[in-house]
Amino acid sequence: MKNELLHGFRLGKAERGLDIHGIEVRQHGEIIAKHHWRAQYRECVFSVSKSFTSAALGIALNEGLLSLDDKIVDLFPEYVPGKPDEKLGLLTVKMSMMMANGHAECPIFRARRENPTCEDWLSDILSQPLAYEPGTHFLYSNVSGYFISAAIQKKTGKTLRDYLIPRLFEPLHIFNPQWESCPKGINLGASGLYLTTEELSRFGQLLLDNGRFEGRQVVPADYIAMAASRQIDNDNGSTADPEAVAGYGFQFWRNSIPNSYRADGLYGQYIIVLPDYDAVVTVTSHVEENQHNILRLVWDELLPELEKSR
Repeated sequence: MKNELLHGFRLGKAERGLDIHGIEVRQHGEIIAKHHWRAQYRECVFSVSKSFTSAALGIALNEGLLSLDDKIVDLFPEYVPGKPDEKLGLLTVKMSMMMANGHAECPIFRARRENPTCEDWLSDILSQPLAYEPGTHFLYSNVSGYFISAAIQKKTGKTLRDYLIPRLFEPLHIFNPQWESCPKGINLGASGLYLTTEELSRFGQLLLDNGRFEGRQVVPADYIAMAASRQIDNDNGSTADPEAVAGYGFQFWRNSIPNSYRADGLYGQYIIVLPDYDAVVTVTSHVEENQHNILRLVWDELLPELEKSR
């Protein structure tokens, strides 16, 4: 293992004041470097959870449980209000997964602020007005992952976690993972999954290898290619950080580095997939401001090292 590869990264972490908990670097199918600044234990990976839910959708599509063209109102007709927003009927699974639900504000974020005791999340979400026609406007939202979690639970009678245990978690040697749920017992889907840096890294290897892990096709390769590709423009005319506006797939962010993408969680949880380098970099952190500085540290210190053995 070449932990000296991390020398510049460790120095940069200190210089930039980044509270990074752990890092694991894989290239050409091998762990080439890793370091932990504190003991390994499972912690909430926040919106990296969305990418696991995206993988679940890929599996569910392959099993015929869902279709990208399924209308959200058809998946949950019992939760649709008597007079829904007329635009709601246009919303499909595909549109939702690329964060184009049509809301002006994420209904789950709004409910957390205005109605924190709400128990019927689906009814609340589906009763909200839509500011945009679905599929036309990117807005970061937790409802997409929640929709998929709820749909899989409705179709199978199993929570998203239990559905994924034999299909994804066990093939990745992730045993008894925990996933937070809403008051009705539906896994959040968009957040709330607890994993270690090393467990995230194995998922990263699966992504890099087009859905395969240890010789087994766990998630369909064509779905991984589609989910990781740019499905929607996410800059909305803003002048935001370049890492926030490079495009969005199905619960994956595109990076400013060409032909690369990431799973991305609050406070700096990252699975950075770099196909041109045959590499994946996984980081767990608690960085409350400018967490994209972690990405810039990877670009500055690790990409030149990975280039040497590209």
